[in-house]
Amino acid sequence: MKDRKISSEKLNFIVAVCAILISAASFYATYLQADAANKQVKAMTMPLLQFGSGNWDETDKENQLTFSLNNAGAGAALIKNVAFYYKNTKYLSLEKFMEACCDPEYSQFLDKMRNRSDKTDSFSEKGGFPMTRPIDNSVLVGGGKNEFFQMVLSQQNEKFWRKLNKERFHLKIKVCFCSLLDDCYITKENGVATPVDQCL
Repeated sequence: MKDRKISSEKLNFIVAVCAILISAASFYATYLQADAANKQVKAMTMPLLQFGSGNWDETDKENQLTFSLNNAGAGAALIKNVAFYYKNTKYLSLEKFMEACCDPEYSQFLDKMRNRSDKTDSFSEKGGFPMTRPIDNSVLVGGGKNEFFQMVLSQQNEKFWRKLNKERFHLKIKVCFCSLLDDCYITKENGVATPVDQCL
């Protein structure tokens, strides 16, 4: 009887241990499933911003300087702010960057455009004046592109155009943006997004 009692106690202990292990395994499996689902949702909503520049418009077959932000991710990017870095110095606007990189050509170009007697086409893209779009506090959908600066080469802007075309290779930008899940990131290099608590 004693041996049977001991065997029953051992059996009950083994059953209890097995129940605990099964519960732990079930909890761990649920955790892994929830974690995988969370990662999948993040992957489906995470933006991936890339900065690009070029000097040729393939569609119109003409020399055109272009600065653009591309969203290579699946989710929309809520762009909070953008900073421009030229030769390791920070500028808070595109205009300040252009003053730093391209004066006196930039200022001379602006003066020329303001003082033109024939203004019929002077403040249009084809007339050589830069076309810009806002980027701070804007939304860029997944797979979308924002060409926030465009300037066709013309007689009016040739000196400035060529100077900017040369100096654009020294330009880097830092973008702070958030996903639709309110996860925020800073992108300094193409494809490298560093998580941050919030965009200041």
